[in-house]
Amino acid sequence: MKKLLAASALAVCLSVPAQAAVESQAVSMSFEACLGKIRSTAAQLGQAPINIAETNELRMVKFLTSDGSVMITCSRPDGRMIVTKSD
Repeated sequence: MKKLLAASALAVCLSVPAQAAVESQAVSMSFEACLGKIRSTAAQLGQAPINIAETNELRMVKFLTSDGSVMITCSRPDGRMIVTKSD
């Protein structure tokens, strides 16, 4: 079983391009303010977000950009927003 898990982990690592850069930043804010950031980002980029998850406690969306993507996660229980940018 351990060999199978190790092989699976290796396959995942090899499938990710080495040059892919990922940068995340967490900011404390209310859930409602975070949802507002999603709306303002959509307006700035001129596109609707792609919904990844949406509940009363969590919202995760993705925006495609010319040089990668931006994911915004809003967490009510944690009271924070996480923005992840990737190439």
